[in-house]
Amino acid sequence: MTETGSPLRVYTLSGLPPEVVAVTFAKTSRVPDSFEEIARELSESESSRFHEKWVIGYGHSSVAEHAVLSIAIENISILGAKFVEESRLSSFTEKSTRYQVMSPDNYYTPPTFASGEAGRVYREAIAGLYAAYDKLMPEARAYCDEAYGGPEWRERGYTPKGKACDSIRGLLPAAAKTNMGWTVNARSLRHGLVRMASSPLDEMQCLAAELRRIGEAQIPTLLRYTDPSPYQEGWEERMAAALAPRLSAAEAGGRGAGFAMAAARGTQASGGARIVHYDEDGEASVLSSLLFRAGGRPYCEAQALVADMNRDERRSAFKIALAGMTEHEAPVREFENTSYTFEITCDFGAYRDIQRHRMTTQTQQLLTCDLGYVVTDDARAAGLDGQVERVLEGVRESWCVLADIDPEHAQYVVPLAYNKRFLMRMNFREALHFVRLRSKVQGHESYRRVAWAVKREIERVHPLLGELIPVDVEGAPAAEIVGARER
Repeated sequence: MTETGSPLRVYTLSGLPPEVVAVTFAKTSRVPDSFEEIARELSESESSRFHEKWVIGYGHSSVAEHAVLSIAIENISILGAKFVEESRLSSFTEKSTRYQVMSPDNYYTPPTFASGEAGRVYREAIAGLYAAYDKLMPEARAYCDEAYGGPEWRERGYTPKGKACDSIRGLLPAAAKTNMGWTVNARSLRHGLVRMASSPLDEMQCLAAELRRIGEAQIPTLLRYTDPSPYQEGWEERMAAALAPRLSAAEAGGRGAGFAMAAARGTQASGGARIVHYDEDGEASVLSSLLFRAGGRPYCEAQALVADMNRDERRSAFKIALAGMTEHEAPVREFENTSYTFEITCDFGAYRDIQRHRMTTQTQQLLTCDLGYVVTDDARAAGLDGQVERVLEGVRESWCVLADIDPEHAQYVVPLAYNKRFLMRMNFREALHFVRLRSKVQGHESYRRVAWAVKREIERVHPLLGELIPVDVEGAPAAEIVGARER
């Protein structure tokens, strides 16, 4: 094979400060030299001047994406970790409640509940949860050793310890401290610092100050303008005040808060997901984009061809578009051309895993004890459900006291077993990935139910697309089995 021009070179820029790396990559648009040559001529002070002019002065913020930090955060609460992990353009790894037994004395206490009667209520609620967690763990482990100790379970990825931890992790409070690794570029870090500094949570404000201190040692120029945002501060209160007449009318009419209070006590089904908005022409939109790419025709012609196709022809075209795709691959990006908004209710423990799908758009509500809680199937099979329920019912009373004082910080006392409600918008490509991953038999039962429900709902509104989604229903209750209806 004859090679023309300069040969291909691929290498890494190692040992350079992040700001220098960012400038090196940025300058290639205007300088013909190799990256090595550009970097050799740069100093940290020169890089700072570059960023002052182009990133700060002219707003070319994309340059900051080349400055990457790997940040270790230890002893952050689970609630705080979820706040940080809302950053979409980042990578996270967090301490698992499946593989580690959590320490009873390592939890976060917000200043507002540090003393007085509120402090006593907070401490006693947390202590009660951990006492039950420590007491029931040996019993859960004994049951799981017997139920999941065989070689057939190991071959499928189960461990008795993991199943035992999963079975009673719902007793852990959102205040439980965890560790997380965060790899993030300077642009996303700056946005994250503004969110944290503007948060009503004291923990997040303190974290923002510490991250700013650490970050400025390596990327001082790129972390300008990280003060609290007047726009973000108090946003929920302003919106609630503006909508107060409407919300009050809805409550009086038996809507809105009425359902929450009806569901306040007792166990609730976890894993509810229903579509609240979708593109009615979604199947045609996806198929038109597939034909647009493959056929080289204007989009209007692709639309006309799709309009003339019958159901079997459409089904065949979709299957061809996915033919040969392995479990570790994603569909072609044309499958992103239709989206769904789901209202999901699941226990907070399951939400911790679901939130990792950061390509989705997620809309949060406060974590409360108003939506009931979930007791795992293994806890019931081990005969632990009565004890778990008594503890969870008891902590709800403490939460009510604390929520009357400070609903934001009362979230810390809510156990992982309690349900959380949120919106999640995803395109079809992400939905396929979500269901394929989260329905696996090795996963936790709560998020498996969400995955089954997501597939069911897509099949309901877009049958041809829904049937393309691979799903693992091994061990699923008959009521949860998806894709079984006649087409």
